[in-house]
Amino acid sequence: MGNVKLEMTKEQYETLVEMVFLGTWMVNSTKLELDEQFEDVRELVLSKYKEGNLEDKVSYQEQIGVHDLDVDYESKLLDTHVEEYDEFSFWDKLVEKLAEKEMTEIYGPLEGKLTEDQMEKRLTIEEEIGRKLEETGVTKLTFEE
Repeated sequence: MGNVKLEMTKEQYETLVEMVFLGTWMVNSTKLELDEQFEDVRELVLSKYKEGNLEDKVSYQEQIGVHDLDVDYESKLLDTHVEEYDEFSFWDKLVEKLAEKEMTEIYGPLEGKLTEDQMEKRLTIEEEIGRKLEETGVTKLTFEE
């Protein structure tokens, strides 16, 4: 397989650096051992930081032989993108799990594909749960025994 060459503007390169950082962070943040394929691509992209005039945002850590983002830049990316994603995905996943629970109460354990009626019911339940959570947050969420 041959090499791939990319030409991009400095702005596109900075966006690529951000994308690679965020993607690598997402893949590796939950693992005990880093995904080496992601780390290799991250290192390759960051190694071009001088060509992209990102000396203020990326540096070479000579003692460990890797390129890294400036701590403030990294924090800004995490605050901007990861926090927003976490907030959105939390509510989305909460609605999904609560709807799944309610569907199991109605239909019993669900296996395989849902019927069209079940899909419509699930969407209705998700909309209702989503609306309730928007109105009250988790303050009215209860677990009865």
